[in-house]
Amino acid sequence: MLRDTSGQDIKIEQPHFNKKRIMQIALVLIVIISVIGYAAPKFNSMFSSDLTVAAERLRFATVERGNLQRDIGVQGQIVAANSPTLYAKAPGIVSLFIKAGDTVTQGQKLAEINSPQLRNRYEQELATLDQLELEVGRHQIEIKTSQLNTQQTIEMSAVNLEAAEVNKNRAEISIKDSLISQKEYEEKIAEYKRALLAHRHAKQNFDLQKESMAFELKRKQSQLDRQQFVVNDLKRQVQELILIAPTDGIIGSVSIREKDNVAANESLITVIDLSVFEVEVNIPESFADDLGVGLASEISFNGENHMGQIVAISPEVNNGQVKGRLRFNENGIANLRQNQRVSARILIESKENVLKVRRGPFVESGGGRIAYVVNGDNAIRTSVNLGARSIGEIEVVAGLQAGDQIVISSLDLFNSRDQIYLTK
Repeated sequence: MLRDTSGQDIKIEQPHFNKKRIMQIALVLIVIISVIGYAAPKFNSMFSSDLTVAAERLRFATVERGNLQRDIGVQGQIVAANSPTLYAKAPGIVSLFIKAGDTVTQGQKLAEINSPQLRNRYEQELATLDQLELEVGRHQIEIKTSQLNTQQTIEMSAVNLEAAEVNKNRAEISIKDSLISQKEYEEKIAEYKRALLAHRHAKQNFDLQKESMAFELKRKQSQLDRQQFVVNDLKRQVQELILIAPTDGIIGSVSIREKDNVAANESLITVIDLSVFEVEVNIPESFADDLGVGLASEISFNGENHMGQIVAISPEVNNGQVKGRLRFNENGIANLRQNQRVSARILIESKENVLKVRRGPFVESGGGRIAYVVNGDNAIRTSVNLGARSIGEIEVVAGLQAGDQIVISSLDLFNSRDQIYLTK
């Protein structure tokens, strides 16, 4: 009897698609599709860009509208506003009574110059002055004497004229009565005329001598006055041989040594007045034309800010810089010392409601004509026109709008590419 084939049969398991398996596959598909949907634009953006740069290596800023304070930053140092230097008024041997660093008060004797040449000249001119004073006095006496003599002459001529006039009148009466001859009458008339002429000449001579002597007295008085000026000037120079402290302060420097032989107009001692300080700053030459006396400034040191203003700008340019002086608006600022380093911000002008952005290296690296505007994951090269600059901000004249985000880092990294992909 044949057996059936049931012993050769093998049970085949039917594929089993349960619900959980289907959900897992669907979830994977959704994730894959989402990743592709999210990454596709980025890959498209990345492959369409000219260069890829990590965003963390860059700095960004947003263009906004507001007020712009145009300013420049400078470095400087505290200096004494008043530091007079004393010079030698004449050549001679100097004797010192102080040394560098000493504290002095106004009027204190600092040094003395022994100048025999100047003192001798002063004594000579003083003797000449005395001589001229004597001459003027003697001339005044001569004038009085001469005037007295001339006055006597006038009076004598007046007496003679009066006598001659009496004789003339008698002769005129006598000639009518034929008591005198015609000759005698004519002699009396001639005598009267001589007396009259002598009296007139005496008065004219008096006036002429008076004018002449007054002129001569004026000339001598002028010489005396001139000599007085010479003596006064030399007296001042002699007094200035003693060097006096012009103000309270300290001795900043002593340029000579004890018993040195100094020349005229040689600098000797500098006195520093510590009551008033200013700031001496170095200003780039390119900003010199924009600055002027009276511009406001902000001076920073020791973590404090103090307002000031420009009080002087040197016209001399040295190594591309000019020197300026800033003065504090307030007095009595504590903790100031000579040669202390400070920083200052000079306010040039203020612009209201302008388009501006934070300043960065992109200004210099882009020549002020290029900026990269952030658009999604890309930075697009854009032509811009920049205007007024301050320490922290710069004016945008054209090429950008408020709300634009730009790269303010150096643009050298972009190699002048048009589109940069920014990775996170």
